[in-house]
Amino acid sequence: MTELVPLIASAVGLGAAYAAVPGAVNAEALRRGVAGGFRPALLVQVGSLIGDALWAVLGLTGGAALANIDALAVALGLIGAGFLFMLARSALAAAIAERQPAAGAVRSGGSFAVGLVFGLANPAGIAFWAGVGGGLLSLSGGRAAMDQILLFLAAFTVGAWLWGCGMAAAVGWGRQFAGARLFRWVNALCGLALTYFGVRIAWTALNRLLRWLPWLTRAFA
Repeated sequence: MTELVPLIASAVGLGAAYAAVPGAVNAEALRRGVAGGFRPALLVQVGSLIGDALWAVLGLTGGAALANIDALAVALGLIGAGFLFMLARSALAAAIAERQPAAGAVRSGGSFAVGLVFGLANPAGIAFWAGVGGGLLSLSGGRAAMDQILLFLAAFTVGAWLWGCGMAAAVGWGRQFAGARLFRWVNALCGLALTYFGVRIAWTALNRLLRWLPWLTRAFA
């Protein structure tokens, strides 16, 4: 049992670090948390974590070959980028119009769905989990037992959950100090962040698509 402690500790730390990386999920969780408090901020994180779980299962059980399918990666990238641009437009429009959210304006179901789409439409998810799976194989001498994989995934989820709860609690508590001006700045900054991440994802997807242009040119010439 003691030999599993390093595996559990590293998985918890990796989960917290993975969830804490600045990105679209945390930007949207911050924006919705300032508007609606602890619950919507947490649900964005939970939805994203559930979406990531699909890539985790595929990556840790040998589905890493999907990461090399250009059509899948491009489709996910463009869908994810479009979704980010839609949210960015909403955030920037609210900032420009200086709109403050009315009570109950942020729906819990909507926050969860946004997080879920973030997790599912993240083309880097399966590549990340494929790398984690390779690391587990090397640590276990080339054969990762199913109980080790499940233990790692559970500990990773705990780490990510701890970050999500802590972040949502901090935003929910700080929300009491948010006036109209602060909310406008949060909308503006989060809108710009979402635009940036959307451009990055779209650029990566289009670059991958460009690999196929010579082949398509020859095929239809």
